[in-house]
Amino acid sequence: MGNGSRYFAASFREDLRLDCRLLVDPELHSYRAAGLRRGRVEILSPRVPWNALRALWGGARQHGVQGDAWQLGGVFVIRPRGEVVYRYISREAGDHPPIDDVLAALEPDAVAIAEEPQASLLARATGALLTPAVDPLIPLSFGAPGFAVRALTFAPRDLDVDLSRRRIVLTGATSGLGFEAALALADLGAELELVCRDEGRGEKAAQRIREATGNERVRITLADMSSLNAVRDAANSLATRPVDVLIHNAGLLPATRIETEDRLELTFATHVVGPFLLTKLLRPALAATGGARVVWVSSGGMYSRRLSVDDYNWERRRPYDGVVAYAETKRAQVVLAEMWADELRSDGVVVNAMHPGWADTPGVQSSIPRFRQLTRAILRTPAQGADTIVWLAASDAAAELTGEFVFDRKPRLKHLLPTTRESDADRRALWRLCESLAAPFAATR
Repeated sequence: MGNGSRYFAASFREDLRLDCRLLVDPELHSYRAAGLRRGRVEILSPRVPWNALRALWGGARQHGVQGDAWQLGGVFVIRPRGEVVYRYISREAGDHPPIDDVLAALEPDAVAIAEEPQASLLARATGALLTPAVDPLIPLSFGAPGFAVRALTFAPRDLDVDLSRRRIVLTGATSGLGFEAALALADLGAELELVCRDEGRGEKAAQRIREATGNERVRITLADMSSLNAVRDAANSLATRPVDVLIHNAGLLPATRIETEDRLELTFATHVVGPFLLTKLLRPALAATGGARVVWVSSGGMYSRRLSVDDYNWERRRPYDGVVAYAETKRAQVVLAEMWADELRSDGVVVNAMHPGWADTPGVQSSIPRFRQLTRAILRTPAQGADTIVWLAASDAAAELTGEFVFDRKPRLKHLLPTTRESDADRRALWRLCESLAAPFAATR
């Protein structure tokens, strides 16, 4: 099997006089499923020239290269019943297994390789035992130690999925959580539409993802989520085909009040109205898949605030506080995720909000440097923070949830304090507000 064209494979077969079937996989689905390596470091290993010379001495000749030049290969011996008898993962270009090992694997009495074990019962039991002890300790729970404990309970096969038939729209993907989620989803084969404010940064992120995963189906759509005109234009472009997953990740935390072109406070526009409008405009594209998902990337900061609708624009009685504005909009996202779950249930769309924990992202570094300085030793990596985003977007298990607030792959309480509970009237007021602000932009052109 190779990743070039069928014509290249036919020439290869003729040159080597092979009497067997050759397969081609230019989109690298089988390479990803097999766990084969890819990257420039491996291809440019200092041992590669020696491997090339050894091949030449053995009579091998490379007449051309097609497909993904950075993709490494491997050798597998698989019986007709699907039993894997031999597995060899190349570590660098020209790295091949000993031929005697391959021939031994072809013998009728060769023993099949045992399936890789699930997480041990002891590890899962340890994780389940420690989780209740970690949960009340917010710094540990939200930080890397909490993730390490809960990861012991994760089902290893939850993300053993092929997303090659899914189209995912993801906002805020140029760095941090969004980039790591996009990278993981592309590696699972998904077609990605990255919604970005800056074309240069967006294309750079997309190219990094293409190079790292071999997945060429990564594109950018320009839109600032705080501009409702831009959101409408992006939605009109994105809605031409079905959307399997919509991930609302774009976020910011300004130090001072900034008013957008639509006369909205910037944080509220970016976190609440923009995503609400995008969801509304993409509803037909989501419904068309018969099982789509919407993921709102919220924050644990929402636990500290009650839903605020009467002064959403920060124009009345209080001085602007960026951290409070951020927390209030993150609370609004959790409420909207629950309400959209009810609204879209008849369309077969599941909607959830998630909490990434405390991750060491560029946003944290620039917006709250003092917090980062105090917590740096326990902060999660961006990939750990993005894990639940990927799980909600990709796993079969997540399809059973809707309207939940998910943290480390488990539904969590939406309130830790009774004072943060919103009334039904508050919830209805938030929905009416979003509808009224989005209405002038909701009609497609």
